[in-house]
Amino acid sequence: MNNNMLQLNPMIPIVRVSDGLEGYAFLVIDYSQEHNLLFTCAMDNGEIWTLNNKQIRFCKNISMDRKQVILDGTSEHP
Repeated sequence: MNNNMLQLNPMIPIVRVSDGLEGYAFLVIDYSQEHNLLFTCAMDNGEIWTLNNKQIRFCKNISMDRKQVILDGTSEHP
């Protein structure tokens, strides 16, 4: 089994889908193609969580023309 762990530098700003809480992903764990990626995130309330890629989204970033983040699982493409 091939396990990979990667420290993110810089950290990636994220939003947790379940409650909209923002934070920063600082570590990625990849167990293989049969599993979701796991992101270890420091949330803005001080908690640290390991969340799979279905549980987080990038934060909005107007510089990258990402003006809103859709948290309900649907996707809208311009």
